[in-house]
Amino acid sequence: NLYPGGVAKLDDDLFPPTHTPHNPNLSTPCFTQSDSLSTLDNFAALLMASFSFARAGAASIPLHHVYLPPVPVPPTPPPVLLLYIHGLDSSHTTWLPFLDVDDDASAPFYRSFPSYAVDLRGHGESALGEPSLFSPESVAGDLVDFLADVSTKPPFSPPSETTVPPKVVVCGHSMGGRVAMLVAAKVCASPPPSLPFVLSRIVVEDMDVKKRTPPFSVTWSSQPSAFDRSFSSSSSCVDELIKAGYEEKRVKDWVVDKRIRQKDDGSWWSDVNPQARSLSYERILGSDCGEEAMETIREEEWQENVTLVVAGGSGPRGTVCDKESLEKMKRRLRGLDYLVVEAAGHSIHKTHKSEFGGILDLVCKQVSD
Repeated sequence: NLYPGGVAKLDDDLFPPTHTPHNPNLSTPCFTQSDSLSTLDNFAALLMASFSFARAGAASIPLHHVYLPPVPVPPTPPPVLLLYIHGLDSSHTTWLPFLDVDDDASAPFYRSFPSYAVDLRGHGESALGEPSLFSPESVAGDLVDFLADVSTKPPFSPPSETTVPPKVVVCGHSMGGRVAMLVAAKVCASPPPSLPFVLSRIVVEDMDVKKRTPPFSVTWSSQPSAFDRSFSSSSSCVDELIKAGYEEKRVKDWVVDKRIRQKDDGSWWSDVNPQARSLSYERILGSDCGEEAMETIREEEWQENVTLVVAGGSGPRGTVCDKESLEKMKRRLRGLDYLVVEAAGHSIHKTHKSEFGGILDLVCKQVSD
């Protein structure tokens, strides 16, 4: 059973009917006005104050991001917002070729909605913050607060008693897929008050919930201080990352794909941060947070809103997923959409852009109906 273009569908239905969860932030309610509020302005002010309070309490990191407006621009506020999350040693730039379109006529359906590609804390151009605060909860919290912020700005309507909040699709690649599960679990289990968005679907690209160990260790000369990602030259950046423990060929490839790049002021910047890598393995990839997020999603009966897309390719550039972990996910999250893209590499959105785009088209159609 192939769907679409070489994508193997292993469940009975590609998109089962969406389950109506207990959490109001996982459904589609309108905002309601409190008896103590006499005007829409007061209501909006109170709502925004609750967002600010939640962000301040969680010590969120402002996330560097790129906004891609819908193509073509819709005449009314769009019903769906897409958030794209990168993997380890990466940044928002991994998504840009996938999101690029030549013209309005050729734009896929998923590009007809506002899209944000973000840098996780410590990655790309986002600050790391205090290393002791780097945790599954804080990384997920950054994204929940980011979504709460952008959901109240153009092209969406400001919050009011009649506003219908946008439906959000979170798409995460590799470690970003696990982070997408953390976001879902956070919204399911303990949502901040009055979220101005509805989490409708997560798409997990080639990631399982297995507790992982790093294939190599990294260090940096400034330990225990933060790794400085700004350099005076490309060679100094390359040398520092090789000293940190990265393979020389891999680092030089990063100059080609612009993970190491020259900025407008003439300095050189590394999207790759060995300190963030170390913390990510210790507290996200190497912890039980994937299993815990999976159990929260199961307990909240939200598994039918999870789409898991696995690379069908083998070898060093194929899937990174553990078969036993995938089988466990299918058993525990009964009803999830499980898809295999035949012969695809780990970065399915790059090696099989049209197939992955077709899957995302269908997700967006399901959510926007």
